[in-house]
Parts: sequence; structure tokens; C-alpha cells
Amino acid sequence: MNLFSGDKIYSPNDTICGYTVIRLMGEGRYGICYLVCKDDKKFILKQLKKRMLRKVGVARVFEEEILLSIEHPSIPGLIRSFSAGKVSGYLLEYKEGKTFEEIIYKDRQIFGREEIYSVGLQLVQILKYLHAKRVVHRDIRVPNTLYNEGKVYLVDFGLARWIGDDNYTADVDFSFLGDFLLHLYYSSYEIINLKSRPWYDELTLTGAERLVLKRLLGIERRYETIDEVENAFLLLEQNTLRSGPSL
Repeated sequence: MNLFSGDKIYSPNDTICGYTVIRLMGEGRYGICYLVCKDDKKFILKQLKKRMLRKVGVARVFEEEILLSIEHPSIPGLIRSFSAGKVSGYLLEYKEGKTFEEIIYKDRQIFGREEIYSVGLQLVQILKYLHAKRVVHRDIRVPNTLYNEGKVYLVDFGLARWIGDDNYTADVDFSFLGDFLLHLYYSSYEIINLKSRPWYDELTLTGAERLVLKRLLGIERRYETIDEVENAFLLLEQNTLRSGPSL
């Protein structure tokens, strides 16, 4: 199966618009990402997939508009767009780190409760900034989040939209955040019973944690604003400090 649907795949040492490919980083729904360099400086080059652009070319407009409208230390900045022959895309700021997908499923890192809260709060702060800019990310997943020395970065804005356009709402990000956090909680889970059970029965959670996750995922009354989510995480953190670390 050709995952890249006929798009040209560049190899290490190939050049794209004067940037030398170091390695292929992976692909998303709309693009193929490379780590590239020029003048001893690293960048991310996102090659837009032709098949997806033909189907939903407006996605490029949204992504470019949104990236140009935001500036945050935890979000790779858009340096410029480019078009070279049949290849077009973006050059993005490079952020050092591994994806949470690599960290959890390849490195097998276990996340404790305090670290989960730290990661969650950092993502909440990023979302707080985006929602204030009227942007909903819509794709907060373990492949789209980087982690380096305790610092979280959010990448891939291919599915991002303006809040309100075509009824896109901020609370879509809450469901993604809840699902993302479950990956962190499950990093310490040990299978004891082969019988399938819902996450809220399998995982060892406090009542407060269970409620926060259920509200993020819409199982219980969903949070209305990112400020409510932030307050919930701050309370979890305060409760942990009072009771001592666990998990």
C-alpha cells in the first residue's frame, strides 16, 4: 500500500527549494513532513499532498491563515510557504523533541500522576491561547504533540478551523484532550483481567480525575470553556500536592 498516494517522496540529501532533507518525519492527512536543514539550521518542511488538496483544497487556506495569525512558543511558527514545480507546502520552525506516540509506544515511558497534570496543563494553556484567537485545533493526538525535557509542543494544524465557521466549536478540542490524556494514564496500566471493561473501570483514578475525564469526553456534562478546564486541572494538581504523589 502506497501511503503517500503518488506524491514524490524525498530521500536524505535530496533538496527541496534549497533545503536539504535530513529524514522523513511522517505523514498526516494533508501533508508529508521532513526534517530539513539549511546553513546548519534545522526546519520542518511540510509537503502538501496533491490528492487531498484536490479533494479539499480549502484546507490549505485555513492552515496557512491560521498559522500566520498565531505566535506561541509551544507552536511551531510558519516561516514561509513555497512552490517548486509540482511540490508545494510550508516551511515551519523546528521544535526539538519526540512525539508522545514514540514516547509511550516505542520507549514505553510510564507517566505518573504529577507529570500527567503538568502535560495536561501545558496543553490547556496552548488551547487557551488558540481559543482566544478563535482557533480550534481539532487534532490533539499523541502523534501531533511533542515532548522535550518536560516541555509540550502542539503541531499539525491541517484540521484547524476558525471557531464559528461552519459551526466549529471550541469544545471539540476538549474531547481530543480527554482522549490524549487517556493514553498517558494507560502508560502505567497493567492487564490483570482479559475481560474488556470501560476505561473508567480499568484505570486506577481518583473520583476527581474520573469526573474531569468524563466531562472532557462528554460522558458527563461537558465543560463550556477552556477556563473551566484549566480550573479543573489546577484543582487536581492542588489535591495531589495535599495528598502526596501516587500512581
